[in-house]
Amino acid sequence: MSAGQTLLLVVLQNAILLALTLGAFWAGVFVLRRTGRALSYSLSPLGLARPAGGMPVGLALGVAVGVGALAASIPINLATRFIFERMGYPVESTVQEPLMQGLRVWISENPAVAIPAAVLVVVIIGPAVEELVFRGALFNGLYRLGNLLGRRLGEPKAGRSAAEKASFALAAVLSSAVFALLHLEPVLLPALFLLSVGLCYLFARTGSLLPPFVAHAVFNSFATIVVILSAFDLVSPPV
Repeated sequence: MSAGQTLLLVVLQNAILLALTLGAFWAGVFVLRRTGRALSYSLSPLGLARPAGGMPVGLALGVAVGVGALAASIPINLATRFIFERMGYPVESTVQEPLMQGLRVWISENPAVAIPAAVLVVVIIGPAVEELVFRGALFNGLYRLGNLLGRRLGEPKAGRSAAEKASFALAAVLSSAVFALLHLEPVLLPALFLLSVGLCYLFARTGSLLPPFVAHAVFNSFATIVVILSAFDLVSPPV
């Protein structure tokens, strides 16, 4: 399968994931409306809203977290790789590296088409869909459910802050574990898990998907830039 076909497959997978997520959300709203709840079909509960503090603050937070996560991922990935090698586990990439290698070849042969396609899919579409699914739906749903259970259990006001923190921690850990595992890259799992926890924090703090999307896009852009430069032999591809 060529790199272009692989990117099309990624777009198709994202489209299916997006459709399933939105379908489940709207189906839930429909059921609740039938029970008399005054709910709209707006996607604002999923985070399609203006960030708390305004757009400039949200964008700045996203860039800062993205750069920080990228810087932290380098030593984490090196340490994980070292540990895996010492324990005798395979460290070869079976998902990401074949795609990156295919992109390098495609970019070197047809940069006018391959570069915009890679940026669109890896930096824009992928992060946008993943943020809606993993932060807007999965993390947000678990977080709201935890807070709802806390209120239903009749916790005193003094204990609500601790309960909300526990709800956040549980929702962030569970959703981040799913996020990291679904990338099917064991060596990258710790870094992806920590990235996801940071994105969950951004979403919880701002109430918007924009900051985590920006952070995710910044994180993915580094690998994309390396692939583009290595396609023209300007840098050596990572081992």
